[in-house]
Amino acid sequence: MAPKKRPAAKIESKISITGGSYIEEHGLKELLEKVLSEIEEKKPSDPLKALHTLLEETCGAKKVKKDSASWTAFPSPGEAVWRQEAQARARLVMEGTFPGKAEIVCNGHEPRRFPVDPKDTALVLIDMQWDFLEPTGRVGQHYSDLTSVRSGMDGCEKLLELCRENGFTIAHSRSHRYGTLVKSELVGTDDEGYELHPRFRAREGEIVVDKWTYGAFASTHLERELMARGVKRILLCGVLTNVCVFATASQAVDRLISVCLVEDACAAFSFDWHKKALGLINEPQIQPGHKRGVGLYFGEITQVEKVEAALKDMKE
Repeated sequence: MAPKKRPAAKIESKISITGGSYIEEHGLKELLEKVLSEIEEKKPSDPLKALHTLLEETCGAKKVKKDSASWTAFPSPGEAVWRQEAQARARLVMEGTFPGKAEIVCNGHEPRRFPVDPKDTALVLIDMQWDFLEPTGRVGQHYSDLTSVRSGMDGCEKLLELCRENGFTIAHSRSHRYGTLVKSELVGTDDEGYELHPRFRAREGEIVVDKWTYGAFASTHLERELMARGVKRILLCGVLTNVCVFATASQAVDRLISVCLVEDACAAFSFDWHKKALGLINEPQIQPGHKRGVGLYFGEITQVEKVEAALKDMKE
C-alpha cells in the first residue's frame, strides 16, 4: 500500500519594503507590506482591483477602531500597562487629528486649526480663585498692581459662557499650592480666598479638582474625570499663564491630550511673564513639521473671538 502523501506545506508570502522614513513614520510601510503579501499569496486575477479593495477594507477598519476607541486614564506610574496604554493612545494620535464639529483658527505662519466637538472637548479653567485675583487674596496681597493678572478675567468669563452654551465639558481646578507652601487644610472648607471667584463658580455637574501641584493633572483625578466623559482635547484658560497654566498644558500633552490655550482668557502677574509662557508653549508647535501633531507640542494658541466664531459656525 502506497504511503499517503503529505499535504504541501503552505508557503506564506512575505513582501518587504525598504527605505522611506516618511511612509514608515505614518505606518504605511507595515500596511503596504501586509496588503501586498496577501495579494502575492492569493494571486487574484485582477491584482490592481484587489489592492484597491484591500486598502479600502484595511483603512475602513482602522477608522472604525479609531472612532470607537475608548480612552481610559493612565494607571499608576511605572506599571507596564501604563506604557501599553500610552503606546495605544499614541497610535491613535499618529493616525491624525480627531475630526470635530468646528475648527478654531489658531496662531501660526501657516493656517492652523484646532477641531472641537462638545462630545470630546473640555474647557479647563485653572485656579480662577479669589486668592490670585483679588488684593485681599493670599497671593494677590503681595502685588501692588493686579492689572496684569486680572486682564484675563473678562475673556475667561466669556469663554466659560460660550462653552456652557454649547454643551462642552467644563472642569475647574483650585490650587492649595502657594509657592513652596501646601495648605491642604483649605480643601473642603468654605474659605473665601480658596474658593473659586464669584464670577467663575462651578455649576452642578461640572468637574472641580483640588490640586497641590502646579499642573492640574499630576495630583488630581482630572484625567480620569475627563476620560469618563470621552474628552480627548481641551481648551485651556486661567491663571497663572507662566506657572499653573503652563504646567497643566505640559501635563496634558504628556497624556496625549491635545491643548488649545486661549491667550486672552489667561493671565500672569506680569504681562512679560504671560508673553514668555505663550512662546514656550506655542513656538515649538508652529515650527515646520509639527502640523500633524495639532496641540501636542505643547499647545495651539487662539483668542476668545476665534473660539466664538468657530462655535457660531458649529450652530449654523
